[in-house]
Amino acid sequence: MIKKKSVVAAAMAMSMMASLSTTAYAGTIASGVTPIVANAETSGANYTSGAAGTSGSESSTGIVEATGALEGTEAAAPTTETVAAVNENAMQAITAAGGTDTTHALVSSSGSSASTPADSIGTTSFGPTVPGVTGSSTGSTNMNNLFGTGTTTSGSSTVLNALSTVPLPAGYYCSNVGTYTYQEMQVDLNILKTTYPQMQMDVLGNTIDGRQLYHVVVGNPSAPHKILVHGGIHAREYISSQVVMREIVALLEMQQNNWLYHGQSVATLLQNTCIHFVPMVNPDGITLVQGGIDALNTQAAKTMVMSMAAQDQVTDLATYLRKWKNNINGVNLNRNFDAFWQEATPKVDHPSNMFYKGTGPESEVESKALANLCRQLMPDYTISYHTQGRVIYWYFGETGNYKAKGQYLANVVHQNTGYTISDTWSQTDAAGFKDWAVQKLDIPSVTIELGRGTSPVDESQITQMWTENDGILPDLLVGIGA
Repeated sequence: MIKKKSVVAAAMAMSMMASLSTTAYAGTIASGVTPIVANAETSGANYTSGAAGTSGSESSTGIVEATGALEGTEAAAPTTETVAAVNENAMQAITAAGGTDTTHALVSSSGSSASTPADSIGTTSFGPTVPGVTGSSTGSTNMNNLFGTGTTTSGSSTVLNALSTVPLPAGYYCSNVGTYTYQEMQVDLNILKTTYPQMQMDVLGNTIDGRQLYHVVVGNPSAPHKILVHGGIHAREYISSQVVMREIVALLEMQQNNWLYHGQSVATLLQNTCIHFVPMVNPDGITLVQGGIDALNTQAAKTMVMSMAAQDQVTDLATYLRKWKNNINGVNLNRNFDAFWQEATPKVDHPSNMFYKGTGPESEVESKALANLCRQLMPDYTISYHTQGRVIYWYFGETGNYKAKGQYLANVVHQNTGYTISDTWSQTDAAGFKDWAVQKLDIPSVTIELGRGTSPVDESQITQMWTENDGILPDLLVGIGA
């Protein structure tokens, strides 16, 4: 059964407006809600990316040094006019929301009724659509009033306990609706590191075109349990990186403010289970899809791409690049792992924008880095985000104890998202990261296919994707236990 969820109270949202000049939060989205909007391809607020835009080119090779410290980027602070416009938009959304939902009245930590949520404002974001507004004590106080804090697991009545909601702070590019770029992710990581000093980060490696593979750690690195999550392994599926970044932001906010989720302290849960993220496994390919050939850093990369297009006898270069799935070497990273790699059917025998599986397992810096991290961590679970189809893949022919654990993981995802669980697998359609983690390491793993339509899916779908997926990691934390 899909969990019944609620949205933030309009009255509470109004009380937050006063703090927008220092900290503003997106409308809090409940995890696993069945979307209000019937057509996912047209759902969501049509916000654009923040002030830094989605520039088609970048000259930097990254902002993280070997130590993992972020340097060299600054977030644009919202102007007074921006905040005023956001206030007006938020108030209009509240007014438009109209009726109330008395089933999900907010409950304070003392158990008294606080305020009644508006019925349908779940797709509205409150706060500036540019990054640069970081957390403050004022903003935290407002969110604490909404969600409650605590360290007990006694099930005392708090909003997180009563409503099973997950916060999404605004002030980050990933909180917006629009194209989410590698550069914007760098800015977000910079702000996150400042706002949440407990977050840890390093670099797994450098790509062919000079970008960095970021590894973000939320929780106690020495925890007995671990979860590994990644997105953006396929270039045209770049929206998956935005979902992963939202998961990072939400967990950090819950951890820092010591909010309760289903009566349990998120900070305590993260001491027991650490979550490792690689939010953008294929930044070169993603940059190519979003910005075209001129967005690449090096002439060597541009030459490689044009050579592949010539070999594929491309007549429509724009469409060819927009459908790019592989890394900049023309290798499908999710067909580059040692799980029936030999048997996996090669749809093309040369580097291309899709399909080519490489010269051997882990032939690429990106797949090697991800596999090395997984071998090092040996996590309890892995989650791979992709698009498209709203499907959960988990099975790879395993039986026994693994099968029960894998089914549990798939069911947690299904209960949040409502996505279809697939039990199919084939040696000829293999060599993916999930396949390898299951077959070689015996780690319960899922591939989650987000969204509807053809990749790259419509960017407005991020709103629905978030409402469907935001509760997965908190639910796993609770399931593993404190």
